Amino acid sequence: MNSKSEIYFYGRRKGRKISPTNLKLLNDSSYKFYLRHDHLDESKLKNYNKNILEIGFGNGENLVNMSLKNPNDLFIACDAYNNACVKLLKQIVMKNIQNIKIWPDNINLIIKKFKKNFFDLILILHPDPWPKKKHVKRRLLQQSFLDDINRILKHEGKLVISTDHDEMKSWIIKQFQERNDFLLEKDKTYFENKKPQWIINTKYTNKALKKNKVVNWFFFKKS
Repeated sequence: MNSKSEIYFYGRRKGRKISPTNLKLLNDSSYKFYLRHDHLDESKLKNYNKNILEIGFGNGENLVNMSLKNPNDLFIACDAYNNACVKLLKQIVMKNIQNIKIWPDNINLIIKKFKKNFFDLILILHPDPWPKKKHVKRRLLQQSFLDDINRILKHEGKLVISTDHDEMKSWIIKQFQERNDFLLEKDKTYFENKKPQWIINTKYTNKALKKNKVVNWFFFKKS
């Protein structure tokens, strides 16, 4: 990668080898449920009550639950981890879900393509904390990224972030203290240790709870 404008992705893209059955699923269904750049100009992305983005969806438990309960909302699911995308695609096909589009790559490759004020809600649940000091620049939540979030989120749109990592909690607080375009909700506290009922536990939340870790929840509203 020689270009200075190249967007790096530091997380895992591949895990276990994808089975022949799931490879066939990809070949048969990814064209329908995977988001492409040219989809962003299609009118069908406008025909929903609300537009919701989840960045880093893990096994997709929360996305599937929300999409089934809100069939008139559009859910865009972003994760660069191939195996996670296949797992979500499998659920979409099995449950005949029609309102999820998967972006199977780095969010930074497409975030500037979304129209201004497009999303009503953005979820970032358990972002990678990259705890080593030398890896701080690898964290997703940087000022430039929050600039992009601000542009695509509607006025008074919601941004929800969770983490069970103390260093990441401090980092989130620091990043938003530097801004005045996102208002902290929940009585102006920086975090609340209670998950909203409309979000179900993901594998990362369950993993944290099994280790008796506190999962911190941040609720922001675009001002």
